[in-house]
Amino acid sequence: MVEKEILKAVWRLQFLKGSARLEDLRKEVAVPGLDEVLAALIAKGSLELAGDVYRLTEKGRGAIKVVVCTGVFDLLHPGHVFILWRAREYGDLLAVVVARDATVRRMKRVPIVPEEQRVEMVGHLKPVDLAVLGKEWDYLSIVEELRPDVIVLGPDQSHDPDAIKRDLRERGLEVEVVRIGEAKGCSLCSTRSIIRRVREMDKGEMGYL
Repeated sequence: MVEKEILKAVWRLQFLKGSARLEDLRKEVAVPGLDEVLAALIAKGSLELAGDVYRLTEKGRGAIKVVVCTGVFDLLHPGHVFILWRAREYGDLLAVVVARDATVRRMKRVPIVPEEQRVEMVGHLKPVDLAVLGKEWDYLSIVEELRPDVIVLGPDQSHDPDAIKRDLRERGLEVEVVRIGEAKGCSLCSTRSIIRRVREMDKGEMGYL
């Protein structure tokens, strides 16, 4: 378990910073005997060390299963958290791609919460290992960078799993695409329902004004 946590930390640092240095790993994983565990991972062929930079080998990358899911996450609610926990069950590490403001405006509506705040909030959620902003015009380019093993779709996302797999295969990626069939059931488990409730309150219909 400790070794896998270290491999996950190296993957995350490589993506965010381009390298995983020892001082950064000490901040990422607070485990006793870190130097010894790193040496053991090198001996197993899961990591390689160049100077003071650790990198995942093909064997090390194969030891962790990376899951990606995407969304707007405009007004966070229990439905979002439910889907993220379910997505996390498909692998060892969950990376969440948060849609850009321009993408949301083009595809759905004007977002209430700006993209920087949305990605920050998602990144603080417990099931999430990494939260990143998507690309404005090519939504699969960020997937190419993340190189996941699995993409998880929510029940209300209209993407065609077969089309995603085909498009990624054309880019040299073989990725499993799955859809979660159920959603969280509660009165305010959608952005639309929250907005509707706020409008009712503004009109005084809820007795708050």
